[in-house]
Amino acid sequence: MKKILIAGASGVLGMEITKALYREGHHLRLHTSSEEKRKKLSFYSDDIHIATEKDSFKNITKNIDIVISALGNSISLFTKNENSFFEIDFEINRRILQDAKVNSVQRFIYVSIKGAGDKANLNIPGSNRQFEKSLQNSGINHTILRPVGLFSGLHDLAIMAKRNFIPVIGDGLAKTNSIHQADLAEVAKKYLFDGPEILEIGGPEIHTRLEMAEMIKDRFNAEIIRLPESLAEIGIAMSKISGDIHSKLENFKYITTHDMIGEKYGSRNFKQYLQELDNKDLP
Repeated sequence: MKKILIAGASGVLGMEITKALYREGHHLRLHTSSEEKRKKLSFYSDDIHIATEKDSFKNITKNIDIVISALGNSISLFTKNENSFFEIDFEINRRILQDAKVNSVQRFIYVSIKGAGDKANLNIPGSNRQFEKSLQNSGINHTILRPVGLFSGLHDLAIMAKRNFIPVIGDGLAKTNSIHQADLAEVAKKYLFDGPEILEIGGPEIHTRLEMAEMIKDRFNAEIIRLPESLAEIGIAMSKISGDIHSKLENFKYITTHDMIGEKYGSRNFKQYLQELDNKDLP
């Protein structure tokens, strides 16, 4: 049986991919960034590689057949990243890819984001796009998954709703079909051995941003606050003092004011996901 490296295994998506492949009996090597995170992975494998941006990642892919990378910086406004999106989303993935080439890895699956193909001037999709290009030029058989957005990526709106407000930028009519992270893990499993070069993927239901805000409102009994795009642009400009916040705000504004629709996949819907959210898990 082939051995698989999951990079970013302790993240929300990485953990779902780990669980899905563990259930299938695959031999796993799991990458994470700290001893604390290693502990939550120890049930699924005893081959765990701890490495951060300070490490070379040399031989992380030794004796590995397939790499799946779900590694990337947090896009949450409530999580402070110590490193830039370029340093994590591009540079660390590049180190893993270089090692994969040295160790003759057969296949590489990379979880990017929708927008990487046409909005590379923004920091977050741009960093993803740079790595996509490196992978495409690597000579390794690969699939690039571009989810339109994960349900877990909408936690910021739920956190704000706990504080009694839900921001909607512009008219709220932009559409999306965000996907549950467990459903996206199933997509990665489906294309483990072969698949399309690029797949833009979403969940089973399409909603406008306003419709999603209404669902969050009903769940948390919060108020929807409408923000003109011009006001959002001012906030983005003022945030340049912090590169991390600026990158997140410009990305948030872009994805919430443009249609972000991918090929439908999975069965879990957003309303059900909201009902299952435990308020105690939200800061």
